[in-house]
Amino acid sequence: MADAFTDSLPILMYHRIATDGPPGLKQWRVSPEIFDAQMSALRRAGYQTITLAEWADALVERRPVQEKRVLLTFDDGYSDFLNAAIPALQRYDFSATMFLVAERIGQTALWDASYGDCAPLLSWDEIKSLQPMGIEFGAHSCIHQKMTQMGSAELAEDIKRTRAILEEGLGVPIPTLAYPYGDQNELVRRIVGEAGTKAAVTTEPGISKLGDDLLRLPRIEITNEHMPERLISALAPAQ
Repeated sequence: MADAFTDSLPILMYHRIATDGPPGLKQWRVSPEIFDAQMSALRRAGYQTITLAEWADALVERRPVQEKRVLLTFDDGYSDFLNAAIPALQRYDFSATMFLVAERIGQTALWDASYGDCAPLLSWDEIKSLQPMGIEFGAHSCIHQKMTQMGSAELAEDIKRTRAILEEGLGVPIPTLAYPYGDQNELVRRIVGEAGTKAAVTTEPGISKLGDDLLRLPRIEITNEHMPERLISALAPAQ
């Protein structure tokens, strides 16, 4: 039987995989138990993962990908990823893309300070240990600042500096980006593209499709409320 192909891809957005943390940040935490159930549901439904770089190539070439693909993304680089997400990803043979805040690596998520204690972020050694596990890394700015609040020159420098830090630390090209807070507009996208970014994800809801603007890819925010049946239904393309 010939392989089936699809021109759409659900890109899932996660932040922390944890049960603890400030109440105001609950929306951006998925418990390790529920995360494992979600990954199990994806595997049972026949999904395989794809990286953002692979999907970007498909978009450039307008080439459908093998059916039942999903892209798992994690914003910010929280340290709980290592012990709470990796076991499930390895159990179900899934890859993921993580977006790192370049100047906060090995420190804490200061952007969460208004909610309470700031969670720790992955160190360089921990990040490097994830590379052989199939984890792809992308940029998430220098300090997690809203890009629409930056001047054009400041933004261009931020993108350049973020990429330089990450590429030096990881030894690989970093051509992808997630907008902090999902904050972007036409000017931001133009500067991001001119700075050499190949693909960027937003927080705009939806399923990515061939023909999408590579610098404005939609994602599906996944929460603790996405039990397996709801998760799988959220991934189905609209008819």
